Amino acid sequence: MEKTFKFLEKYKKYNPEFAIIIGTGLSSILDKIKVLERVAYKDIPSFPVSTVIGHKGEIVFGKLSGKNLVAFNGRFHFYEGYSMKEVTTIVRAANFLGTKTLIVSNASGAVNPVLRAGDILLIKDHVNFIFAENPLRGEKGNERFVNLTDAYDKDLREKFIKVADKKGIRVTEGVYCAVSGPNFETIAELELMGRLGIDAVGMSTVPEVIIARYLNMKVLGISCITDNVFFEGEVSHLQVVDVAEKCGKIISKLIEDFLKEI
Repeated sequence: MEKTFKFLEKYKKYNPEFAIIIGTGLSSILDKIKVLERVAYKDIPSFPVSTVIGHKGEIVFGKLSGKNLVAFNGRFHFYEGYSMKEVTTIVRAANFLGTKTLIVSNASGAVNPVLRAGDILLIKDHVNFIFAENPLRGEKGNERFVNLTDAYDKDLREKFIKVADKKGIRVTEGVYCAVSGPNFETIAELELMGRLGIDAVGMSTVPEVIIARYLNMKVLGISCITDNVFFEGEVSHLQVVDVAEKCGKIISKLIEDFLKEI
């Protein structure tokens, strides 16, 4: 990533304290940010380009609730054909810019039958079902043996829940499972996940969190539940985007108020 870092060097001037990875349909957070500068992914040397609906593909430097931040409007998925090194480019870039706290958002499907489309899941732990490749594969030294028992920062989660409670917004803590995609899961797969204590499933986030913890960044994970096939019978990507856009407005407000409390 030498070429990428060399290009991004001049943007360290914005001194971002927080980085936000914007998941599918959740770009409404940008409406609340005082934007200072935008940089298209395609203009950054050796930087991947988003190919999925709902992922514009740009870095946004700005301020929100008095905090300097960098928002990545669009992520990269393993199913797009990218390697895990490429999938986690965003996190490495955020760390290079000096960010110490990562807020990662995503759209996910319900596994827990209690969850419904539009619900907000605060990720307290994860299960990694993307077995084909690990983003730490090939890293040197003992640092690669990352402890993930505290992957999602407890203090950040508690602050976020308090903010949601003040707003009267229900937030459920749960376990997120990452699969490679791009197909949606079978009923048998979802039932198996349920038996394992998984609450929601998606196609991102976990590789990013692994690298964030490797780089000693604190992580807050927020998921918008976009569907529950046990009740709806089927799901489509367009439905996921539509529900996530509605849910994203609520998540955006919560993040705005959350940053005021930090």
